[in-house]
Amino acid sequence: MSEMDELRRRLEALEARMDEVMAEHTTTRNLAVGSDSDVAALQVQRRADMQVIRALRDTQLEHGKVLEAHTKTLHEHGKLLGALVSGQVAMMEQLQAITDHLGVTPPGQPREQG
Repeated sequence: MSEMDELRRRLEALEARMDEVMAEHTTTRNLAVGSDSDVAALQVQRRADMQVIRALRDTQLEHGKVLEAHTKTLHEHGKLLGALVSGQVAMMEQLQAITDHLGVTPPGQPREQG
């Protein structure tokens, strides 16, 4: 084989290898571009998720304040109801004392027979 043939064979091998390298380079570049767009899409999704989480947190804080106000109101109503029941019991006891003193039977109660 002559030196020229050897150079030609080596040049063809080099060109073939260069074609492979360029194909690999193109594939790598396409993967990199795809990865960039995937990362960008993930960042957009993460931002949207964070907005939802912040909105949920704000809503939860608002609900906590409303629940606290309702708890306070319910506690106050419980105190008021307790006072009303105590007052009603006291009035019933006074009414019973009056009816006993007068010797009458209140309407709706059976009369004692004796």
